[in-house]
Amino acid sequence: MASAALQSSSIAMTKKNLVSSSSQKRSSSSRRSLHVVNAAPPTGNERRAMESAKVAARTNFISSTEELDAALTLAGDNLVMLGIISDEACEGFTDEQAKECRQITASMARIARECPDVTFLECDILSSSGAKNLADKLGVKDFPTFQYYKHGDLLWQHSGFGAGSHESIAEGVLYYGDEGAGGLRVQDFLTDISTEADLKDFLELCMPAQEVPGFIAPVEIECAKQLAIVDVSVENDPPSGCLKIFPAVVSLSRNTAGATRWARLIADKNKESKALAKTLKVSEVPSFVFFADGKEVDRYTGSDRMTLMNKVLAFQRANGVKMPQKRTTKRMTTAEAREIARKQREEAKKAGRSQWS
Repeated sequence: MASAALQSSSIAMTKKNLVSSSSQKRSSSSRRSLHVVNAAPPTGNERRAMESAKVAARTNFISSTEELDAALTLAGDNLVMLGIISDEACEGFTDEQAKECRQITASMARIARECPDVTFLECDILSSSGAKNLADKLGVKDFPTFQYYKHGDLLWQHSGFGAGSHESIAEGVLYYGDEGAGGLRVQDFLTDISTEADLKDFLELCMPAQEVPGFIAPVEIECAKQLAIVDVSVENDPPSGCLKIFPAVVSLSRNTAGATRWARLIADKNKESKALAKTLKVSEVPSFVFFADGKEVDRYTGSDRMTLMNKVLAFQRANGVKMPQKRTTKRMTTAEAREIARKQREEAKKAGRSQWS
């Protein structure tokens, strides 16, 4: 009997413990659920702080020649972008110019967030005498200056600020680092070639039907009427036009997939690429050599984006190449737009803010 009573007591205690444990779990789960439901989205300042933290994590701050050499060695084949800055240098301008001078580094921050395969370095000459000495050794006198290195060699730099500075900095990363905004990778749209064998293989390709955003049907063009374009440029100290037109080259490749294919020849990459540029009779860069059915049909030397695009369109018209119809986007009516504007005015009035009339 004593044993039965003990067993009964044990069962009762076990049930009590189970109830207590279950209650605690429900309470904990409730607290966790309540925490998730009540979690407020980050404010604008919090988001900016998080973005700044991401940028700082991706940026190596250097202040000596030795640290630069080490970073260049560890970067391997990656592009290295070095920003040399000085807030003091921005103070001699008007307020608006000083603001623009400081904000130019925001371009580097944005690129740092979006280009994971680029190594970012920053040298603030006010941080130490070593940093100042590094800037002097690099011959930097205008701030900010952005230098682009590959395999330890300085390829190009952008100095100062002004109209087009943000675009120029981004163009440099796209041109040298093969990466752009939104995870864009140049190698997905252009074929790298450096030998006559590479060129032969490229010209023999035939693009299958391609699903291209914006068209109602796949782009399907017969092989003989597909345009193959070779972009010939240089890597070391290139003319500004090489960088200026390159975003248009990538964009054209994306938007004409199935009707065109693009290759990139860096003429000063090695002896083979130099020989290929000579075979193609290219003496100025950037140059674009157009092929169809394995034969040269046109060429363009220059950096005007519209001229390059019109060359592509002219070939398509002359050869009866028709792209599928563009997909139309339904736009809201004027009445719908006015209703949205009215609601925004009401919300702004309630919040005590001004709004358009």
